[in-house]
Amino acid sequence: MKRQRRSQGERSEEMRERVAHATFEVIAARGFSGLRTAAVAEQAGVSQGALLHHFETKHGLTLATVEYAFARASAKTEDIIEAGLARGEDPIDLMLDDFRLYFFNDDFWVSLDITINASKDPELKGGIREIVPRYRLGVYRRWVGILSENGWSTSDAEEIVRMSAALTTGLGIRTLFDDVDEYLASTLRKWRKMVDAAWPRKTA
Repeated sequence: MKRQRRSQGERSEEMRERVAHATFEVIAARGFSGLRTAAVAEQAGVSQGALLHHFETKHGLTLATVEYAFARASAKTEDIIEAGLARGEDPIDLMLDDFRLYFFNDDFWVSLDITINASKDPELKGGIREIVPRYRLGVYRRWVGILSENGWSTSDAEEIVRMSAALTTGLGIRTLFDDVDEYLASTLRKWRKMVDAAWPRKTA
């Protein structure tokens, strides 16, 4: 069977994602301050001319990388939800696993590194503020929906998700100066007990 040729638009989109992935890897290894287009081109296996054809500015490349990181994390969340619910796992435990995996992973750290550096760059900051609601806040809304479907009121689900995200965000950031692994599991177990006590699941 003759293989169908990809359209120019499809090839262009694949190249943009390839370059965004390469940029993500460079930032994960070197930090945003070490981001150089030459390093990205080498990581992606393309010429700098090809890179500049798809991303004319560093701002455009950076925002594409932020979107790539958030989209990748959102896809992982969907995998966790689909597989976990199919196995009959508790939705709160699934959510905490998802948050733990995200906030202790390069998906979070690369996005955070870029966001911190964008704080004094209005153009970059504005672009990031447009991306975050589409992805990370979408993940939180997804978990609110899952909890609402499994015995919690919407208002309780919103509080559980918001406070669980705040806790795991803080624990993730503490890894910068503390050995969180020593108490991460016990902290999440205690938090789970607090969730059960404060927001009991309603049974049919």
